[in-house]
Amino acid sequence: MHLQSIKIRGFKSFVDPLELTLEPGVAVVVGPNGSGKSNVADAIVWAAGSLAPSEMRAEKPDDVLFGGSETRPPADHCEVELVFDNEDGGFGGDVDFGQISITRRLVRGGEGQYLVNKAAVRRTDLVELLADVGLGGSMHSIVSQGKVDAVLASKPEDRRHLVEEAAGLGKFKRRKHRAELKLARVGIQVERARDVEEEVKKRLRPLALQATAAERAEKLAVEIAALRARIAQLDLLAVAERRADTEARRDAVAIVRRSAQERLTALLEERRQAEDGLSDAAGGRETALGALFRLQGASERLGLRRESAAALEERLRGDLVEAEQAVADRSAAAVLVLEDAARAAATVARDAAEAYGQASERARLAHSRVAVFERRLSGQAEATVAELRADRGRVEAALADATGGQEGANRRLVALGASRERLGLRQESAASLRDALEIDLVTAREIEQREGLSPLELEQRANELTAAARAAASERDDVAERSRSAHERLQALERALAEREGIPPAASALAAAGETLALSALAVEPGAERAVAAALAWRASAVLTGDARHGLELLEQTRREGLGSLTVIVDRDAAAVTTPPVEGARPLGSLATGSAAALRLLDGFWLVAADRLLDATHATVITSEGHGYDPERGELWFAGETAEAVLLEMDARRRALADGAAELAGRSSSAAHAAEEAAAAAAVAEEAFAKVAHLRVRNVDPELLGLLVECVAQLESALGRARLLATGLEEPIAARLTVGAQQAGDLGAELRRLSVLEADATRDAAAAVARAQEAEVVVARLGGSVGANPADESGSREELGAEAVSLLDLADRAAEGAQEAAARARSADAALLERRPRRSALDPDMLVRLCDAVVSLGAGLEQAVQMAARLEAPVRARVDAGAKRATLLGEELRRLGAAEVEARRQADDATEHATTVQVALARLEAEAEEAQRRFDAAGADVPAEGDDRGELTARADRLDARREDLGRVNPLAKEEYEAEKERLDDLATQRQDLEASLAEIAKLRDELAETVERRFDDTFETVARHFEEVSATLFPGGEGRLRLVHPDDDADDADSRREAGVEVELRPAGKRITRLSLLSGGEKALGAISFLFALFLARPCPFYLLDEVEAALDDVNTLRFVGLLRRYSDRAQFIVITHQKRTMEAADVLYGVTMGSDGISQVISRRLPQHDNAAVTAL
Repeated sequence: MHLQSIKIRGFKSFVDPLELTLEPGVAVVVGPNGSGKSNVADAIVWAAGSLAPSEMRAEKPDDVLFGGSETRPPADHCEVELVFDNEDGGFGGDVDFGQISITRRLVRGGEGQYLVNKAAVRRTDLVELLADVGLGGSMHSIVSQGKVDAVLASKPEDRRHLVEEAAGLGKFKRRKHRAELKLARVGIQVERARDVEEEVKKRLRPLALQATAAERAEKLAVEIAALRARIAQLDLLAVAERRADTEARRDAVAIVRRSAQERLTALLEERRQAEDGLSDAAGGRETALGALFRLQGASERLGLRRESAAALEERLRGDLVEAEQAVADRSAAAVLVLEDAARAAATVARDAAEAYGQASERARLAHSRVAVFERRLSGQAEATVAELRADRGRVEAALADATGGQEGANRRLVALGASRERLGLRQESAASLRDALEIDLVTAREIEQREGLSPLELEQRANELTAAARAAASERDDVAERSRSAHERLQALERALAEREGIPPAASALAAAGETLALSALAVEPGAERAVAAALAWRASAVLTGDARHGLELLEQTRREGLGSLTVIVDRDAAAVTTPPVEGARPLGSLATGSAAALRLLDGFWLVAADRLLDATHATVITSEGHGYDPERGELWFAGETAEAVLLEMDARRRALADGAAELAGRSSSAAHAAEEAAAAAAVAEEAFAKVAHLRVRNVDPELLGLLVECVAQLESALGRARLLATGLEEPIAARLTVGAQQAGDLGAELRRLSVLEADATRDAAAAVARAQEAEVVVARLGGSVGANPADESGSREELGAEAVSLLDLADRAAEGAQEAAARARSADAALLERRPRRSALDPDMLVRLCDAVVSLGAGLEQAVQMAARLEAPVRARVDAGAKRATLLGEELRRLGAAEVEARRQADDATEHATTVQVALARLEAEAEEAQRRFDAAGADVPAEGDDRGELTARADRLDARREDLGRVNPLAKEEYEAEKERLDDLATQRQDLEASLAEIAKLRDELAETVERRFDDTFETVARHFEEVSATLFPGGEGRLRLVHPDDDADDADSRREAGVEVELRPAGKRITRLSLLSGGEKALGAISFLFALFLARPCPFYLLDEVEAALDDVNTLRFVGLLRRYSDRAQFIVITHQKRTMEAADVLYGVTMGSDGISQVISRRLPQHDNAAVTAL
């Protein structure tokens, strides 16, 4: 894996697209100062995800864009692409590509973009990808200008970071840091969970007591609710039965009402049909009567025409005879007589005709007056009928309004009744509430008059003391458990000490027999055990005695018993060294206590720091790690993990445990005493509260309770007044119902009366119309018509009718006389014609034809008269039938009117009955709603059993009294207790989960710490080895090494060792250098190059870029650097930026960078074979 190519466009001085193709080996980039060759290194650092402008020698991010020149404008964007050869899979199995392209783009004033193989990625993903191949973080593979000097000038901790980066520990340390942060958060959460758990435990007991009382009250409430529900259920059943009966009555009344309404509707329809039939019959009779009179008049006129035709025929036949016979003239006297007779007959006929005309005119006028009079009567009757119908409509509307108002009043009456019942119930509830408040008021006043604490305060005090007693008991048990555990550990430690494992058998046996060992006679401060063990050495297990003879006896005893070697130290006075051997040294005896003999064994020993061990000159010095140095004897030793040191440490722990156990025993005794006192105080408080538990109320302010009692009393009074007001409103509504019923009855009677009058007026109008039509027929027969009203209209209808009948008889007699006179005149004329000579010159043939025509005319007239006679009978029958039908219809109308009146009365009765039933149903509905409300308010899942309502009510009252005896309870106590208990379980579970998470995180942290330490140690060893090799190459005859240094030399814990820095030690040939600052510039550069190459070799990277790292080297050292490049060119790819000619010798490919006047860099490349290196060097 190596860097295959670099593609640059718009980055700094590389404006035009540029591609540098690279190969494994050494590539050298050369050029004069300011040509832009270091921009290649900046481009690589920038493409690798660097965000610090200083790393690219810029002030702000946009400075990496080409800034423009006189001939080229500034670049709007830039792009750098690094192409890696990944045929060997160096990027890992997750990136399965033979070639990896990493691209970074930037738009001026905009955001950047990162791409891997042309796919956009996050910067974090890019950095992690490069970190896996050693190109992440501080990127030790890229050594820019100035970094060489910074390597040796940096602190050991900074060089450690370079080693860690080379070891790839960045991600492990980040994980460890996150784990530590999470560990701290989870630890805080665990402590918080424990605190919350303790608080919840303290609240459980008071809630348990309240829950018990609440449970008893709840059971009573459930039983009372069941009883109330059963009572309401019984009421609902009773109301349901009554409502069923009432609904059956309502259905029956509805059927009767509907039947009456249907019968009334049918009667009205029959009446309408009868009225229409009467109108049709009157019209038909009038039409038939007119047709009859017209037929009679036509028949009479045809008879007259027939007689005239007969006379004409006779005259023509006479003319024909005269014409045929030519009769002689008659005597003049006879003719004169006949002429006189004819004149007299004509005069009589004319007078008779005039009399007939006058009589006819008088008869016509009389019948005209009759027709007009009857028409006026008919109009008046019809107007009366219209008025009666309008009156009937108004009465019907008034009756409907009265009925509707009555129904509305009934509904209002029912609503008022329901409201009155509800107000009564509310008043009862207010009275119950007032009684309860009065009881509370009496209790509150009793509490107020009591001396001492109130019941609530006593309850609170009892709860607090109970909680305190419980906490004291818990503290007692906790301290007792801790004391027991401490005593167990102390006993185990004492047993271990008594066994004296690792002590010589003789010393152990004598110590068991009561002899004193040196280490047993000392009490050493913690941390100084190894120093004391190192000072005592073999004397630690020696037996102390004040008598040499006794000591010899102990030695003989040991020899006899075969226990092995033994040392006995006889106490003696000796002068101790009082002058500290080095500055800061402490007498070792000051760190221990014990017998004087044992302490004298420590005389002459001093405790010093590890770095001052060899500075002592006249006394024995000891370090806390167990190192010892006797400068007078020249002895150095290390105590290590000796049995004596272990026993001293165990003894120190035993003393600490003994002190802790004694302290815990005292605390346990105090806690037990405190728990007993707290329990006694809690018992006293519980007993005091039990005496006044029945007086416990939430609000014991008598003034407030008094105000509440007054408010409830006022509410009760207001409800009573409202109930009385509802009762008072019912009375006028009931009176209005009575008045409405009476008005409805009166309107019904008035409606029946108007119906009768309407029927009579309708009959009178029909009769008047019939009489008017008869008079009009007579007038038409007399040859006139009914015009305007005659002048004389005085007289009654009977007088006008009688006069019209008499005048009609007179006209008929005049007509008969006129007919007789006309007949006599015609006879006289015929006689005269017979006697008077005819001097006619008529043609006989013409007279024959005329006679035939007259005969034919007479026959036709005869047929017409006969036809009129035949038609007169059916027309007269129609007239008679119409009159009969009109009479029948009039009788039917009278019958229907009476039936209508009766039907309306029945309908009104049915409506009134239906209204009464509806009112009853409304009242039952209100009772059912009230019972249902009580049933719902009871809220019982299963009602109680029993059918005796009185017994159930008494039982419910008794249970109410028992519940009142319990006093006020917390109804939510059980739920709160369950919730708190569940919360406690959840908190315990959460705490356990958090503790498990805490253990797992701690384990992960330790594993990560171990991994970091192990990998760092391995990498450091490798880097140190390579540093020695490279420094031996760059410093012939000299040497260099790396070592770990600690910020605190006295610290020996694992954390300090893990955080130790890396110190560089260089010793050129012939020089004794103690500090790096004393090195020359070239030596510093070679040392830094050695360190960097050691990092390169310890963690290979795809490439290494060295930017003028050899600038401070002379030719000789440059050749050594070049040799180093050649030596490792087969193991790594090097890109060297330089302006040293000697460095070109190592190049496989040479890149020259130049810059024109336009400020744009250009690159030319050349491959250099190995045989060309000498020529390059000669340049």
